[in-house]
Amino acid sequence: MKLKQFLPEPSTAIQIIVLALCAQWYLLQQSGESVVEPQNTSSYATTEQEAMYLVNNSAPDIDEQVNRLNLNNSELEADIQHQLDNGQFKQARTRLLEIAAQAAADNDEKQVGDILLLLGGAAIEEQEINTAEMLLYEALEIAISQGDSMAMGHSYQQLGRLNIKTRALARYASEAYDNLWLARNQIFRGDYRDAEQNLRQVIDANLDIRRYSAAAAAFETLADFHHQFHDNYQAQQAAIEAAKLYASSGQIDRSQGLLNGLDRYGVSTDQLNSLNADIDALFRQHQDDAAKMAQARDLQMLYHYQLNKGDQQAAWAQRIKASRTLANTSDRSMFQRQAEVMAILYSSNFAMDRAKQYLSRAGQLFSDTGAAQNAEEAQGMHALIY
Repeated sequence: MKLKQFLPEPSTAIQIIVLALCAQWYLLQQSGESVVEPQNTSSYATTEQEAMYLVNNSAPDIDEQVNRLNLNNSELEADIQHQLDNGQFKQARTRLLEIAAQAAADNDEKQVGDILLLLGGAAIEEQEINTAEMLLYEALEIAISQGDSMAMGHSYQQLGRLNIKTRALARYASEAYDNLWLARNQIFRGDYRDAEQNLRQVIDANLDIRRYSAAAAAFETLADFHHQFHDNYQAQQAAIEAAKLYASSGQIDRSQGLLNGLDRYGVSTDQLNSLNADIDALFRQHQDDAAKMAQARDLQMLYHYQLNKGDQQAAWAQRIKASRTLANTSDRSMFQRQAEVMAILYSSNFAMDRAKQYLSRAGQLFSDTGAAQNAEEAQGMHALIY
């Protein structure tokens, strides 16, 4: 009897080993950490959508943070609040950085830190995770240098919320990915009853968290679904949306492949020419955004170079210029290509640990300064970690 008959395929064996190692790591983590009792266990979510809602509603009040800056200009404050409340983060960032530059010139480090803290929180709302982390670490560094325990606590709390949001986004993306394959399996088995509705839910979920390529893949499946029932109009519309999403995320080959197959849906030559023009425009926008983002990165490096040289004025000028450059990019520029679901889901496991550490640190700082309400709020946010 051959021994290999009792052994799994190599790919299966690797998966089993990885799962075993992950399970062992999780158990070790659980046994080695102190248990933090959440203050509000009723806030546990039953779905990823509910969990995301709870995380989003844990954000500090923007109006209160803007008022804390003491800009002494009610019109300016109202304008900045309006931009942040309406998701115009890139525009508000440039204006706030200009104020921060003046504060830095006046040696008002506290206002600089407060502005960076506000921008870090706003970046979390916009899902610009890397930008948020950079801003919050800068705010924390200023708070530590000044010995400002409350500012340190707020910075740690926001860093905790950042990692909670990172975890929530990963789980939300994973659920959408699983649901896409469940819908595809429904179609394969001929269970068409809820397939279209499920696909549209997957599309909405991916658009909600700005995973445009994943939404494009779901639109592509939706086009094939309608094609099976000879509903050429619906199939055509789904394929066009998929092509546009692929083009705007830089995947021009996949986009062109979909356009080349539109003739099976009865698309005329004139319509096809018009669509090709639209796709070319979206891809040019993608290329332009990529160039501007590269320019902004160079300017940010110049900011740090000038800062290290001690030329604070020149440094802040570069940083503001970088922000203005990014303000002219499309809303999709930060989300053109994202990591695969399994990669971000695995990384998010560590985000849970970071969130616990940051929130515990924030709670301790608030308690030490006598801010009982802030300490309770930070402690209660542990219930959002899942």
